[in-house]
Amino acid sequence: MDCTDDAREFFRDREHEPISFKFKLVHEAFVAVFNKQLREDDMTFSQLMVISYLDGNREKKVTQKDISDALHIKHPTTIGLIKRLVEKEMIQVVTDPENRKYRNITLTEKGLEFVEKNKERRHHTDNYLVSGFSEEEILQLRGYLDRIIDNLRSLS
Repeated sequence: MDCTDDAREFFRDREHEPISFKFKLVHEAFVAVFNKQLREDDMTFSQLMVISYLDGNREKKVTQKDISDALHIKHPTTIGLIKRLVEKEMIQVVTDPENRKYRNITLTEKGLEFVEKNKERRHHTDNYLVSGFSEEEILQLRGYLDRIIDNLRSLS
């Protein structure tokens, strides 16, 4: 039994668990599943998020600051992630020819191949997350999650 199981026993039943605790459980389980899947590629969930961000912004110049801001991580964390992804030949860092102060980060061919492989994995995981839900329930869930995200952003 891990400490999450202990915490779950603290509450009388699932109905009385704080919603914030449920989000913690979802997050931990989601990251654990992805990290298990990514282990075969010698990747982590955080590295996947960087790769995914770069994939979604291929048409733009992306800097370390862009990644830090988009993923809500600190600059030293971003530097470490980029360093490891360069070592794995997933990304490349190139000095911007128009402004030598900036370093642009792009996917390599190996990174692009990884993106394609993981699109199928992500689709499968998304489907698994909502198995047993109707299309209407999935739309409602998306709406509820968007509202929760908006509520949390308004607190920032």
